[in-house]
Amino acid sequence: MIVMHDPLSTFSRHLINTKNEYLLDIWKERVKITPKDLKHKGDMETSMLDVEVDYCPDLANKYLGKRVSCFDSGDHINLLKDLEIKIIGKNKSVILKYNGKAVGAVIRDAAIKKLSNHFGIKIKSIIEGHPIIKRGKAHASFGKMVGDGFRPNRLNSGYDKYVYKTSNPEEQKILCENGITLAKWLFEFGKQHLHWSVDSYEKFKNQSELDDNEIIGAVFCTENYEAIGHIDNDRSEYAVGYVYEEGIVKDGFFFYPEYGIAIEMSSNSIWCWLTKAVHGTSKLDLSDGGTRYTAALTLSEKTAKAIERNNDNI
Repeated sequence: MIVMHDPLSTFSRHLINTKNEYLLDIWKERVKITPKDLKHKGDMETSMLDVEVDYCPDLANKYLGKRVSCFDSGDHINLLKDLEIKIIGKNKSVILKYNGKAVGAVIRDAAIKKLSNHFGIKIKSIIEGHPIIKRGKAHASFGKMVGDGFRPNRLNSGYDKYVYKTSNPEEQKILCENGITLAKWLFEFGKQHLHWSVDSYEKFKNQSELDDNEIIGAVFCTENYEAIGHIDNDRSEYAVGYVYEEGIVKDGFFFYPEYGIAIEMSSNSIWCWLTKAVHGTSKLDLSDGGTRYTAALTLSEKTAKAIERNNDNI
């Protein structure tokens, strides 16, 4: 007699035996989110305020390359003492506009609770499943950052995908699906509520004929991430990000000095910004034991050029 093994049960046992708690959590939760849950709320725009901002090149230069805190600390800039910076409080959803053009936004309570938890688990699994990215001096940072999706290869002759820690193909498949699902959700959220934030992605996708099941660029996931004021050399005009927190996290403002703004971050928020404008994240206060996770969708210039070169050679 031939005994047929249920592949789902076999894979569940594999995750249990390897003690891969992040993938096991996702595997257990996989049937609890329906396509209906992935649809975004319909009337978010009615609760959003338009906030007119100024263009502040002097402030941008002041914060470029600097660490930022919410208290006096060594060579850090004390964000809360800078009277030229306007704070967007954690309960406010706004669209930032300069001369009638949207230059950024933040939307609070972006997802229902079970969807927020669902994507929180995915973000954690992606962080656990990929090697940490080491950034250069111009992008000095603290905390963890990993990438999922496309990147230019080291030979500068094409592109490939960010590698996984695991060599198990089934585990890689789950991690790949997590990244694609997360990136698609961020993209569709932007398309529905902040349509201008994803125009550059759609333009590139159409020109490059990327598959619908591929990430347009990469989704970068972080844990307790702090970054100096910096500029990203990205093809995408905007980056679209999501914040998920466990426990109490204080401070960690997203500072955006080029437009005289700092956003007080809060869990279950979507925010977006111009990639080539100076931005960063101030020092976190984790004294109450909380953890902040973020995910951000963007397309770097190097990756875009690598994809274009590859298409030219086909």
